[in-house]
Amino acid sequence: MQSQNTFLKPLFVVAWSCVSILAIWQIKVGRSDSSAVLVAAAVLAASLVLSSVVLHLPFTTAPMLYLILLGLFHLGLVVPWTLGIYDINRMPWFAPYGLSRALALITYSILAYQFGLLAALRGKPFSDGARLECGSRFEDSKLFIAGNFLFVLGALMFVLGLIQLDPVGYYKLTYYDTFRLRAESDPRLFGAGIMFASIGLCLAVTSASKTRLRLAFLCTGLWACMLFYLGFRGPALIDCLVVYTLSLKKGIDFPRWFPWLAFVFLLVAIPIIGVVRDEPLNDRNFGSAVNILDAPVEMGQSIRPLVETEALIGPADFRYGKTYLIAIKTIIPNLAFRWQAPATEALDELPPSQWITALADPWAYKNYGGMGFSAIAEPYMNFGIIGVVGYFFLLAYALVRLEQVSIRSSYALATWGLILGPLLWTTRNDSTNFFRPVTWGLLLLLVTWISSTVASIIARKKQRAKPAFYEKLFDPKRV
Repeated sequence: MQSQNTFLKPLFVVAWSCVSILAIWQIKVGRSDSSAVLVAAAVLAASLVLSSVVLHLPFTTAPMLYLILLGLFHLGLVVPWTLGIYDINRMPWFAPYGLSRALALITYSILAYQFGLLAALRGKPFSDGARLECGSRFEDSKLFIAGNFLFVLGALMFVLGLIQLDPVGYYKLTYYDTFRLRAESDPRLFGAGIMFASIGLCLAVTSASKTRLRLAFLCTGLWACMLFYLGFRGPALIDCLVVYTLSLKKGIDFPRWFPWLAFVFLLVAIPIIGVVRDEPLNDRNFGSAVNILDAPVEMGQSIRPLVETEALIGPADFRYGKTYLIAIKTIIPNLAFRWQAPATEALDELPPSQWITALADPWAYKNYGGMGFSAIAEPYMNFGIIGVVGYFFLLAYALVRLEQVSIRSSYALATWGLILGPLLWTTRNDSTNFFRPVTWGLLLLLVTWISSTVASIIARKKQRAKPAFYEKLFDPKRV
């Protein structure tokens, strides 16, 4: 069997190389948007196969999860359209032309990402550098308590923030009402609550024993169901995905049918929630008919911000890192006693997701809507094609390194989860959704570690002081 794998690996490398050369040739020739879609999809499939078979990267590792979501959020719409298996008229904004440049950026990003994986592993099979000898290395009662405290605090802040948006009619709010009211009233409890609850779940799962994991799973399920019902599908799904992969890293075995059941459930639930979240919370009808492709097609709409950004941004308009500076500024919380709505900002001062909405869909922007953004569009917006290639090469390299140290301790595993969750969310959004939760998550993790270390030192000193005290108390020379 091993000799057969040794024989097949070079064939996979050759196949991926051929697909890559074909993709670059297609970009240069630029025959049609349909062919560009098929080539981008082929590059994605070839990269997944190469990473799985040759590099031995499991699909639940950070590099693979990111690559899968990157492809889904950018190709989920255009692939069914190209194959003729989805009625594209259901997407009124979609124009079946002028996609080739955006698709070229998608192809470049996947190729650069794959080269980053190969460089990080030097073409050798993946190894995390450690073996799970026992589960005790992931059990930390102090970290578990801190995680549960943060989760409860975050959940309470979120619920209070929701009620604060409309104290009289909060139970009648629609999903889009929450966005409007968050722009008109104090949204700090609401937004910080989601962040703290997600951080708390990550810390609790990474440090829980197998018995305590049941409580963490229960909290995750209740939290995800509440967010899902309210219409916040993205945060709910990312939290569930992070908890699931963290549990796998801790050696927890799930039934083989579990991921397939979750997959089928999401195919149905995502489009249904997308429809009913326009209805009041207390009067929602879940009987909507859905197409099985509605979920991937809706997720694949991240190609729209990429298409719009590529059309609007030229070499003279590159931001040269400005959008990342805007995101970094959001790390510092607004601690003013009296909250005030931000003054109207210039377009160039807006985060990329708001900037593209203001230009491509002014009505949605004025009514506090949005279209998200794209992990490919932001580096292009700052540095052009070179930025896209460099960003995804370095990202793949960094994710492999992060993966290799992720199971050394509960704190290392928590770091993995705290970084991965927001990073996965940026596949369809901008970096403002990354820097703030990651910084606060790592800061809280550091505070927990320092507190735990200090408490352990004090406890050891007290333990040593007791025998010395009793020795002096019963010293016969003192009698």
